[in-house]
Amino acid sequence: MTDFPKSIDCGDFRLEKVAPAFDTARYLFELVDSQREYMAQWLEWVDKSNCPEDMYPHLLKASGVTHPGYYIIVDDKIVGAIDLVRVDEKHKTVEIGYWLSRDYNGRGIMTRAVHAMEKLAFDMLGMHRVEIRADVRNKKSCAVAERAGYVYEGVLRGAYVLRGVPTDIAVRSKLKSEWEKENKNA
Repeated sequence: MTDFPKSIDCGDFRLEKVAPAFDTARYLFELVDSQREYMAQWLEWVDKSNCPEDMYPHLLKASGVTHPGYYIIVDDKIVGAIDLVRVDEKHKTVEIGYWLSRDYNGRGIMTRAVHAMEKLAFDMLGMHRVEIRADVRNKKSCAVAERAGYVYEGVLRGAYVLRGVPTDIAVRSKLKSEWEKENKNA
């Protein structure tokens, strides 16, 4: 098992494994609740987040050093989360999943967070391919993938069911060889 760093400095924000605590769960719930309609367009788990206690399992999971998930911290406040999901060891493929408070959109935070997670995927986990999948209607999420240099591969028609409605998912990817070229002079 891989031990992931507790914190990753990204300049004006950091990715951090936050200790599970009720105050943090309450803060997360209030953040999600204040943006419920906005977030629920794309994230089904928002429907199951009806009290602070519902946030605790997410905190517990992401706090583990062997789990590749982080909260995005700006000015010592959680403003989002990013995670490596659907790790396929056999085919050396992983997907990045993320969410960000609408109050922090447009600052390049998520694009830079994606780059930090790529480094974990390619360097620490030895992945060959990283994917970002997003509802085709989620223009902001699709734009993050594009700004981060992911190659558009196509649409998986009806691949995700959100509240009983099939949705089309855009798939973008980056290969390790592409990432190495991007980071050769960094």
